[in-house]
This record gives sequence, C-alpha cells and structure tokens, in this order.
Amino acid sequence: MLTHDEIWLAIDRLATKYGYSPSGLAKHAGLDPTSFNKSKRFSPDDKPRWPSTESISKILAATNCTMSDFIALIGVTAAPFDKGEMAKMTAKILLDTKSVLFNAKEPFTLKSGRQSPVYIDCRRLVSFPEARSKLMNAAAQLISNEIGLENIDYVAGGETAGIPYGAFIADRVEKPMIYVRKAPKGYGRMGQIEGHLPEKMEDGSKPKVILVEDLQTDGGSKEIFINALRMADAEVSHTFVIFHYGIFPASEENMEKMGINLLSLATWWDVLALAKAEKYFDKATLKSVESFLKDPNSWEPEA
Repeated sequence: MLTHDEIWLAIDRLATKYGYSPSGLAKHAGLDPTSFNKSKRFSPDDKPRWPSTESISKILAATNCTMSDFIALIGVTAAPFDKGEMAKMTAKILLDTKSVLFNAKEPFTLKSGRQSPVYIDCRRLVSFPEARSKLMNAAAQLISNEIGLENIDYVAGGETAGIPYGAFIADRVEKPMIYVRKAPKGYGRMGQIEGHLPEKMEDGSKPKVILVEDLQTDGGSKEIFINALRMADAEVSHTFVIFHYGIFPASEENMEKMGINLLSLATWWDVLALAKAEKYFDKATLKSVESFLKDPNSWEPEA
C-alpha cells in the first residue's frame, strides 16, 4: 500500500525527471499551478492531503508515463541524469529533423568562408514541437542538476536564435526571462537588454543570470551578451546551448577567460557516433566528416 509521503515523492521525482518543478508539472498537465505545492500537502490542522486520481492521471498523460513508471519512481534513490543518453537523444533529433547535414562531396561554405562537410541549423528545431519539447525538458533538467535552480534568478536569451530557447527554458524552470541584443537598439531607451532586470534582488545580491543560445563554435560571440549583462550589474557564470561544436580548443579557452561554465546537450562527436552506429550515411562520408572534426583547420574536400 502506498503512503502519503511516497505518492508525493513520486510526483516530485516525476517533475524532476522531465525538467519541471512540481508547479511546472501541474501547469504542463493543465492543472492549477499550485496543485502540488508543498503547502497543500497537509491541511491547516496537519492532516495529510492526497492528490486526486484525476490529477495523477493528467500528469502521467502529459509525460507519457504509465502507472508502473510512476510507482517505480518511489524506489529511486538517486536517479542520475544520464548525459550519454541525453546526448544520444539530441543527436538523433538533430539528424531526424535534418537540423544537421553531412555532405563531403559538395561541402558547405560557412560564414567564415571555411568549407565544411557538416552543417547545423538549430533554429530549424523550433518547427518540430515534439522534438523541441524533448530537448527543452532535457535542457531544464540539465540546468537544474548542474547548476541548481536556486542559483538562477533570470534566463537570458541571446539575439536572435537564443530568444525562443530562452523562453522555452524559462517557462519550464519558472524563472523570469530577458533577452539581450547584439547592440543597443539605437532609439527609445536605447536598451540592449529587453525585459525587466533589477539592479539588485530583494536580498541585495546581484541577479544571477544564465545566458541561453542555440549553439557554440568557439564561444567568441558570447562575449557581447555576457559583457552587456555584466555591465547591467548581473552575475553571469553559466551559459547553455543546445549544441556545442566541441572541435575548437578556443571554445574552452574563451569560456575560461570569461569565467563561464558551458552546458550543452550534444557535440559533433555525439552526432558522428550515432550516425556511424545507425548508418545514417555511407562510409566515405563518415570518414570525411571524422577527418574534418579531428582537424577542421586543414580539412579539404577530396578532388
């Protein structure tokens, strides 16, 4: 027989598993956001209050879980977030939505002018709601596990691709959102930061902000956003991207120089590993892509 504590524990763990707070899970399931608040778990005279079967049914439907999955959460003592599985899921979504492309015979010309047998377009993901939702749930859980939601006051999206992802994540972790322009807009309040970012939090501390963007190559573009936030007296120690190239040493060097901890869901190495394992491309293409990833600066297409 399940106890009152066990039922609520399972609800809390279900929320954490999918990157929600308990109130965020309730909202996602179409319930009153306060349905699972800790203050509602006991009556004023300290008698236990139980969640209704209807509310449990709705959160199971919203997370696509069975009652067996729900009950199994009670026995979980320290359910770690499997980063390997997260990266594999992300790589599969990127490949299946054609947000990453391989073409060694007719390589892509990047903005820098460099030729590359690989190309990624994370902006494309916003058009795939189911895939997008899985990635944003993973992002919220990664951020919660690695940083702790108590260490984040605001989520900032970087113009332009980071804005929708910043909004999706802010909604899941129930934090206020702002966004940062690449340059002051030049009229009105001349603002580079849009939304409300207070100078100080209620306890007198600087607002702690996580910067969200879609991807990172060498990390150089992050400096504009981070400097703007810091000039507004925000504390910025973390940034999140869906995809980190993971092939340029300058990326880690730039992050260290700026005092930033980078979180990401996947890298090119994760995509290549899955593409090999599930034979998304022919051997010659995979070989050429691997050659590029190992030494992108000297890679040249085969004649």
